[in-house]
Amino acid sequence: MDSRRRIGANSNGINSLWVNWALSAGSLALVVFCGFLISKIWLPALVLALQLIMVKRSRRMPPDKQGVCNLLPLLVSRVLFFSAVIMVGINLYYMKFIDPQEYVVGTANRRIPYVTVLVVATTTAVVLGVAYLRKFDFSFCYECKVRYGVSSERGFLGKLYAQESRYQVRLLFIFSILVSAYAWTYYLVRYSNVNFNSSDKFFYNWLPALLYLLSVVHMSLRYFGIYAFYRQNIEGESYAKDSTTLLRYIIISGDNVFLADVADSEGKPDSASKFDTPASLYIPYRERVMPYDAQSYFEKMADKKIHADVKFLYENYNYHADSNIFHFAIVLDGMSVMSESNVKGKWFPLRKVEEMMNNGEVMPLLGSEIYRIYTITMAYKTYDRDGMRLYDIKHYKPSFHLAEIKNLLVDYNDPIWLYVAKENEDKPFYHLRRAWRKYVRGL
Repeated sequence: MDSRRRIGANSNGINSLWVNWALSAGSLALVVFCGFLISKIWLPALVLALQLIMVKRSRRMPPDKQGVCNLLPLLVSRVLFFSAVIMVGINLYYMKFIDPQEYVVGTANRRIPYVTVLVVATTTAVVLGVAYLRKFDFSFCYECKVRYGVSSERGFLGKLYAQESRYQVRLLFIFSILVSAYAWTYYLVRYSNVNFNSSDKFFYNWLPALLYLLSVVHMSLRYFGIYAFYRQNIEGESYAKDSTTLLRYIIISGDNVFLADVADSEGKPDSASKFDTPASLYIPYRERVMPYDAQSYFEKMADKKIHADVKFLYENYNYHADSNIFHFAIVLDGMSVMSESNVKGKWFPLRKVEEMMNNGEVMPLLGSEIYRIYTITMAYKTYDRDGMRLYDIKHYKPSFHLAEIKNLLVDYNDPIWLYVAKENEDKPFYHLRRAWRKYVRGL
């Protein structure tokens, strides 16, 4: 793609992170600040309205498939939803179930059935804490990876999203813990529900608003710094790689993969070893690369005529990646072929590669390639395109062999198989979840 267009997409992506923080944290701050301005009966309506805005924001994608990370708006939409449910539940309790004697003795106040910041801050801490316990394993994030690839396949901005989305969640989680701590302490030590005095308003309304404003200033400085770094260090490289295509080859023989130690080739210590395919190169930009062309480029790298089955796997293309990436498999009949070529490396059995992946000893791109090959192959051999079992055996798991991918008629570029691997007949409530994704989420 054109460098100017890519640079514009990256700049908009950096700005989207700031906007997500301003809107997400701002919606929580607005609810807390309005806690003494709006009747507690009607406040849940405002919370649900903001929740719908956050849901819409979490599903928003810019034109031209420029994917952005909307993890924070998604989580905040859940915070707002659960906060509204809690508020409505407390209101119903006060209207229908509370002992009238509590009004007489002053332990309850119809005008102040709940303190807004206690509900919102505590709910935020719980929701974000659960997100951390789940290690952000959400279908929302999985769908993003299916559409746009993993962070290592999406260039500078993909890596930035992976870093900053978790930073924002972590910062909001810390804020929610701090606010919950001082708000509950003040509630237990100083607060009286007779009315909201000036001290109550400061701790429960003005102080959270002040923290929000300070966070916006902090995020503004942070993302201005990231943008300046991008302009100075990344943008030049983007121009240097203008109109390029990256070809990557996974070299296979039986259940063995040909890899090279990238860290060793760069003169780094053995303890920092990172393995990757030794066969990859940049070529002038191509919208399409046929297997015949891919084999020609591979033979030029190897400086040798190689008889192999070349299979196109998949392509990564989005408008803010450094270049589009074509992934191919080179399936050889024997391992000795590579010893006579200019492509240097060592053969590793698949079990060893899996162990290396678990230990973080492979480059992220290679890990994503092996994961996609395995995931789609197993899904194709187990289910049809609708996620229904091919064999009437629950949780049937077929065998997997790398070399068989050359004969499988599955399209590794078709994202439907990644969805099938995640949502299929062996998963609980499959038909209900499938209907929800199809008719509600439009996937």
